[in-house]
Amino acid sequence: MRVAILQPTYWARTHVWNRILSSQVFIWLDSVQFSRSPTKWEDRTIIESPDGRSIVLRLPLRGSRRALWSEAGLNEGWRKHLTSISRCYSRRPYWKAISEVVDGVYDSDAETIDSVCWRTLTAVASVLDAPCCFVRSSSLGVTSTKGDLMLDLVQAVGGTSYLTGAPGAAYLPRERFAKLAIGIEVQDWQAPVTRHGLVNPSIIDLLANVGPEGARKVLSRSPTSAGQDDLR
Repeated sequence: MRVAILQPTYWARTHVWNRILSSQVFIWLDSVQFSRSPTKWEDRTIIESPDGRSIVLRLPLRGSRRALWSEAGLNEGWRKHLTSISRCYSRRPYWKAISEVVDGVYDSDAETIDSVCWRTLTAVASVLDAPCCFVRSSSLGVTSTKGDLMLDLVQAVGGTSYLTGAPGAAYLPRERFAKLAIGIEVQDWQAPVTRHGLVNPSIIDLLANVGPEGARKVLSRSPTSAGQDDLR
């Protein structure tokens, strides 16, 4: 059984959904410390305007950056992101097919960044009819750290293979994985390119341009394949 693990993510980009759709279990890593930096995408996403500008949407943090992911507070103003998303995609071919689900994410306020990220996860999962099981790491009682944490989480759900990205693979305890007969697969998947050349956009871009069926076709390619889709 293949397992993927990632921290909560806001309108996750396409490579994340490739991992999700390629796994039987996806673990939502909400039991680790919240992190915020220019190089991390967990609390932000990237969309494309009709004239080709890239727009980054970031959930505004309230309170300490040292909180656990499940406790990181959310400031007001995040619901305005719906206006930006609608302006970018309301004229795209499949916007009507996903607009109700997107609107639902912003229907009511939220107290934490995690809760909004979870809304986007479940919204997209419903559109894509994602077959995997979603599990919060906070429900598993695992307290190890770094590479050992990944291994222990995979074990906790009965996994036999762990699908990870190249950066995460660098610190895995490979000897322990091998001893427990748990395989390691490193994602080598080329994300799609938008009509204006943006690589690996938000899942919203893919859905608005090619629709749920087209998105499933793109995202369901083997996570270790090297082909790339041009959506221009």
